[in-house]
Amino acid sequence: MINKYKTRQLISFDERCPMMCKHCYTYELEEKAKKRTQKELVLSLQNKQFDIIYVSQSYENFFDEQAGLQLCSDLYHTYQKDLFVITRNHLSNKAIERLGALNREMQTQGNQLFLSVSVCADDSYGFTENVQLCPTPRQRLENLERAFRQGIKTLLIVRPVFPNHIIPVAECLNLIELAQPYICAVISSGLIATDKILNKLGLNREAFRYLSNGDSDYLDNLPSEAALYVDVESELKKIERFCEQKNVRFFRHSMPALNALAGN
Repeated sequence: MINKYKTRQLISFDERCPMMCKHCYTYELEEKAKKRTQKELVLSLQNKQFDIIYVSQSYENFFDEQAGLQLCSDLYHTYQKDLFVITRNHLSNKAIERLGALNREMQTQGNQLFLSVSVCADDSYGFTENVQLCPTPRQRLENLERAFRQGIKTLLIVRPVFPNHIIPVAECLNLIELAQPYICAVISSGLIATDKILNKLGLNREAFRYLSNGDSDYLDNLPSEAALYVDVESELKKIERFCEQKNVRFFRHSMPALNALAGN
């Protein structure tokens, strides 16, 4: 298989993300001195090489639903590249319909929009996410069901995975089973912590075992010595085996997943 996607650009609004997830490292990064306008944000990708745009990184781009929709539209109409949207928000029916319409327009020109939601637990999601601001995981799954009916290729991102004694892996499996009829693939990876993240979670370093290294392009602006790659290999293998039983494609990284779906 020839990989359609070899290079990507990630993009998100400049403000501090309002979702306040405890596992998110972006609150440790220095805020930009100047907030770019939406036009400046879109034009920031000029002269860069990429095959696909990830509408995701350090901000929940659909916290303001209309702004997120406009960002997707502006990015596509400026660059005519495929889009991979990742959200934790619960989108309105109108938003899903607009993404469906954009996807159909894109397909007439040989392009594709992918939609994913990110979850890390079911009943226990409040351990690491703010229940006052984050929709429930099951509400997020509704995005995928409605988008799938619109003809959008959908992915469930199960991350960060916690050790079973913190958040039972059974909760992740339950969400996969619920979503199985209307997802094209699952992407999953483990918790990457820092001392500040552990403090927010009310844990210390001794709560986990760690891997000696890891790979995540999302952490390219975090000092490597600050990242602690939590060992959840056994949990990830359980998720992978469960996906195999349910006939759902499983990936540990997004680019291989998107390349697998691009030709189907």
